[in-house]
Amino acid sequence: MTQTSQENDASKLPIDKSVSQTINQRINIIPVGEVIANLSYDSLMGMLRLLKTHTGIVNIQTPHFSWKIFVHHGSIAFIENKNDFLPTLIRKLKIKKVQISQDLLLSSNSKPLNSIETCRLLGEIYAQDRENSLQIFKEILLENLLAISLEKKFSLLWKQFTLDPQIILPIWQLPDLEKAIVKATNQWRTFTYVRHPYQTVQLLDLECSIAQVPLFTQVTNGKCRISEIADRFQQHITRTALKLDKLAENRTVAILPLPLSASDMLESLTLNETIEMRPKVMIVDDSPVLLKQFGSLLTSWGYQLSLVSDSVNATKQILTEKPNIVFMDINMPNLNGFDLIKQIRRQPSLASIPLVLVTSENTITNNFRAKWANCRFLSKPHTTNDIQEFREQVRTILQDLLAPPS
Repeated sequence: MTQTSQENDASKLPIDKSVSQTINQRINIIPVGEVIANLSYDSLMGMLRLLKTHTGIVNIQTPHFSWKIFVHHGSIAFIENKNDFLPTLIRKLKIKKVQISQDLLLSSNSKPLNSIETCRLLGEIYAQDRENSLQIFKEILLENLLAISLEKKFSLLWKQFTLDPQIILPIWQLPDLEKAIVKATNQWRTFTYVRHPYQTVQLLDLECSIAQVPLFTQVTNGKCRISEIADRFQQHITRTALKLDKLAENRTVAILPLPLSASDMLESLTLNETIEMRPKVMIVDDSPVLLKQFGSLLTSWGYQLSLVSDSVNATKQILTEKPNIVFMDINMPNLNGFDLIKQIRRQPSLASIPLVLVTSENTITNNFRAKWANCRFLSKPHTTNDIQEFREQVRTILQDLLAPPS
């Protein structure tokens, strides 16, 4: 839509009270306050189109995330991703250098906002700088809609909502928004490693050239979403995803799986049991870099993880945590890998626990000592070219010694 048509739509958003009362008296096609579960994306969009004469909030829940969609007569004013909407808004405002009252942002960021407060905040931002805030609102809306389109299972809860007539917000027609993200959605589905804009990225190869870029290392710490990485580099989100997918193919980074939503009512009952059923892998190494990179790899494969940096306390932690397998370095201060093996095997309950010695010294002596101690042997990668072989060896060992994670 053009800016002119968007702003014309914006003038229609405030609702006259008499009109609101008439709408509320109609029979709703979608039940109010009733959860409708197990919807596909197409079914979800179909239900949103049924709300062409209504105004309210559509709460959407997936196994990973939840959103609030503010609907007005078949149009959408904003989509709010729980816990990330305000940080994203503030980040994009700063990038666009939109001059917004700091008191306004501080007050809004100090506590969670309800739907009315969010509408009021957006209305005030829109009133201060219509041109730039219009672009930001649409960018956030399309990113959220892209994230929703890449999910597979939805629950919907519809609540009618009356907005203060003094609040003016831009609105967009749902069919136009759907058309705008079709190409991006189709392209995202062709990626091999990147699946969703809310996935986070973990740097694996610290020696590669791109790892020398400070900003890149800051955003590939396993905490920043791909959508945030795109903002930080001021790139289109799909272009960023394409680059990250290629880096993941080269084993430069790992694209971490989406976390399950704690608020997912269907999954939360069995989530803890599911996690407990996953095999637990312990890594004992004095290198923080190896712990982080190796740990991220195993986490991305679905294993529970326990990291130990002090070999002296390793046996105690093994007895406490009861891992299914232990990977350990040979050359560690205070207590080396071979001495740690002796200490572990003296414990009757740990006599048969699978142990894997990991070292950069792939010598005949170390291989022999590992076999003598009834351990598997794994050579650390020396260069980036060795990373793929290392991953395959780790996967083979896990498949041989453990059941795959459910």
